[in-house]
Amino acid sequence: MSTCKRLIINCGASRVTAAVISSHGGSLKIEKLVTKDLEYDLSNEEAILPSVGAALKVLQAHKLSGKATLIIPGNQVLTKAIRIPHIEEAKRAQIIAFEAQQNIPYPLHEVIWDSQVVGDDGVELEVLFIAAKSNLVDDFCGYVSAAGFSAEGISAATVLDYNTLQFAYPELDDDVLLINIGARSTNLLFRNPEGFFVRNIQLGGNSLTQNIADSLGKPFVQAEALKHRFFDEKNGYSGDDSGAQLLNKCSESFMRRMSQEITRSIVNYRRQKGGVAPKRILLNGRGSLLQGLAEQLSTTQKVPVEFFDPLRNVTVDGSIDTDIDVLRMQTSEIIGEACREMVPDSAGVNLLPESIQSAMAFAQKKPFVLIAAACLALAPLPAWLAVKNAHSVYSEQVRVIESGLQPLQSSQAQIRDYQAQAETTSRAIERVEGLVNSKSNWIQFFAELQGSIHQAEDVWLDKLNILREQSADGKSSYEVLVEGQLLVREAVNGAENVDEDVLSDQLKSLRASFEDSEFIVSSHSPVITWTKLQEGLNVLPFSINLVVDPAKPL
Repeated sequence: MSTCKRLIINCGASRVTAAVISSHGGSLKIEKLVTKDLEYDLSNEEAILPSVGAALKVLQAHKLSGKATLIIPGNQVLTKAIRIPHIEEAKRAQIIAFEAQQNIPYPLHEVIWDSQVVGDDGVELEVLFIAAKSNLVDDFCGYVSAAGFSAEGISAATVLDYNTLQFAYPELDDDVLLINIGARSTNLLFRNPEGFFVRNIQLGGNSLTQNIADSLGKPFVQAEALKHRFFDEKNGYSGDDSGAQLLNKCSESFMRRMSQEITRSIVNYRRQKGGVAPKRILLNGRGSLLQGLAEQLSTTQKVPVEFFDPLRNVTVDGSIDTDIDVLRMQTSEIIGEACREMVPDSAGVNLLPESIQSAMAFAQKKPFVLIAAACLALAPLPAWLAVKNAHSVYSEQVRVIESGLQPLQSSQAQIRDYQAQAETTSRAIERVEGLVNSKSNWIQFFAELQGSIHQAEDVWLDKLNILREQSADGKSSYEVLVEGQLLVREAVNGAENVDEDVLSDQLKSLRASFEDSEFIVSSHSPVITWTKLQEGLNVLPFSINLVVDPAKPL
């Protein structure tokens, strides 16, 4: 038989555990295992995903990458037991979706969901509806991709212990309760000969930490470190120490709450399933190592309590130096995912978004698509060879035609030169015709200027310039710049006796008389050079810009 290897990564609330597991026949072997504790404030839920992303990147240093199956903890998913009519499998999804929408607190389109049949009495099906928020899964997939992994599937830790229980304890046929205590929540798996029932309660190791933090008035991070130092090592505290008494009190409170939640869950299980109480309790998860918890549960539930060993029937590679007792506490979900194909009626869901599943399915088919594309690309080869031969014949004909075109092309170039010369001559003729046509306009315009100067008195013109401009849109503008001088009779008595306003008004009057010409549409205010007058001369130079009417050009 062939050996199949899988990379499975359990992204818990306090640590990420990655394992390379090979399966051969009906056996499993853990070939490699890496654990990375999450570094964030465990009381801040929004910091979980970034911390998971950082931990996943650390795994690359251990040469772990590529395709992987991810496991998300029970506190990140919604698990709901619903009952639907016994119908064919093809129609179940629609009925499950309808029933689930009536029982979950948010719209169905906001979640990614899957289902697991856990009971069938021939009339009704008991189904576990398992869902996670779409935005959470999308963000999670983003961190997974950024760390260099390709998600083959996203499984929910809630149901995987069922597979592990069957794989590790195949001889077990009693009603059993498997309690897996994590950092933020606890998974309760009720297993009976007819199937199983799961429930996730929001009570875990962090609950004890928060109780310690509240009792001591310390930050959550310090309380977490104190918890591990006290309960794992028993350092620095005597039996009658007030600090030890307080910590023991917090521990007893946590165990009472856990026992009450378990009792409530058993009652709920018996009411829904109509079954009997568990005959045996199995503990797993690092939170179950709390001293006195097993004894407390055994006393309150009146059943034997022992620790669950998921590594039964599993081989551990000798290169893994992690303590075996620690491995038992943190590999149950990973083993449950790895043995899904090895146990009867296995449990498991896939919360990987449909878009990513489709992309992965296409990636698997990509080699075949490339081969088909190559065959399709070679299909036109015969036609291409025929076209190539025809192209050679046509190329020879084109060469003969081009040799005959050379004299014609020379004549064509000469014709184009003659055409350019003709266009240049035509434009010159047009300009001459314009000057001839404007001759009478100039005679009339000069007569009007002479009349305006005569009327103004003491004024004569020294210079007249024509300013012609053509805009980008082809329109022409004309201006006539007249420059002259005004005789100032008062200047003989000194420049200080001259009234500049009167002289300015006199020039503005001259400008207005220029504007009365039918050839002028407007003008600019006269520019007066007062310096000449101030130097003692009795003349005042000025210039006026006259805008010519385009309809009557000069």
